[in-house]
Amino acid sequence: MIKEGKFGPREAVWLVTITITSKVFFSSPAVLAGLTGTAAWYTTLVSASTALIGFYFIFLLLKRFPGKDLVEIFDIALGRVLGFTLACLLGIYMLFITATRIAELTEFLRVYIIPLSPNWFIVGIFIISVFTLSMVGLESMARLAKLLVYPLLLGFIVVLLLGMQNYDINNLFPVFGYGLDKIALHGVMRSSVYGEVIILAIFAGSFQGLNFIKKEGIISLILSGVVISLSILAYTLTFPYYTAQEITAPMYEMSTLIDYGRFIQRVDPIFLFIWVISTFISAGVVFYAFIWIFCQTFRIQDKIPIITGSCVMLYALSIMHRDIITVIFGYVSFIRRFGAFPLFLLPFLVLIVSLIRKKGVRSDA
Repeated sequence: MIKEGKFGPREAVWLVTITITSKVFFSSPAVLAGLTGTAAWYTTLVSASTALIGFYFIFLLLKRFPGKDLVEIFDIALGRVLGFTLACLLGIYMLFITATRIAELTEFLRVYIIPLSPNWFIVGIFIISVFTLSMVGLESMARLAKLLVYPLLLGFIVVLLLGMQNYDINNLFPVFGYGLDKIALHGVMRSSVYGEVIILAIFAGSFQGLNFIKKEGIISLILSGVVISLSILAYTLTFPYYTAQEITAPMYEMSTLIDYGRFIQRVDPIFLFIWVISTFISAGVVFYAFIWIFCQTFRIQDKIPIITGSCVMLYALSIMHRDIITVIFGYVSFIRRFGAFPLFLLPFLVLIVSLIRKKGVRSDA
């Protein structure tokens, strides 16, 4: 089985946070605005709170099987056949998330930036990037995330501050949007937005122990909730909710409106840097989670041929969609609605089964 080096809590926190927050630059905020209206910016905090509960059960599962990662726990708790099956399903789902993320970024770049570039060429560049990140491994990705997070955060703050000229407080009313029932329903269902926190369980052996995993998960979810909420709040202040839900990439549109005269305008390249780099890291981590699960499940020690073959498959999956509508309202919508089941509910069910079958050990946090 493949081995990974260990790295510190800061690297882990920033790796998970970037992986989660990168999707806020795509269509999800606009879709959420269509579902909850002006309440979208704090509906995501309901999702983050739900994800914290889901992560707590993931932590309890890891605590019951100290020193084991998620795939090993599936085998021990459920038996080889059922554990193998569920691990494969989780791995396939991680591959699906990666393909969807690449397809979504590709379509948005074709809409806004490079409309004449062929789809196969754009996807090919991203696949090469994902391949490179996978070859260097998780530890290198974590250290890259820590290195790049500071310019990414600086660029994010600059865009939010410069965008203040277009903010209108009246866009936040009515405060409760389409109603508290819609806020609660979609807030809980869309907790899958924060589901990538499960990589702490998938790569449990690289995160310095259970207590560190607990802290890293909580801090990552809180930071991600703050960043995503601020992003949605910013574009809600910029665009009325009935306009925001019609925009393909609201955050990018918001950045294009910034204009302070001759010397400060067209700051969208700063946003593009944040957008592309964070997506590269996010797609690389999720894809590597698929590689890890595959190698662990089939007891494979050499990851290189697996990465190579999987990248070919990822390339095919990333160009199979019909158009941007299929990606947004088909693939992405499916992930947001049902993604909590494999990412949060599945570990919870495995925890229940392990308790019933008395598998694992009892230990204090």
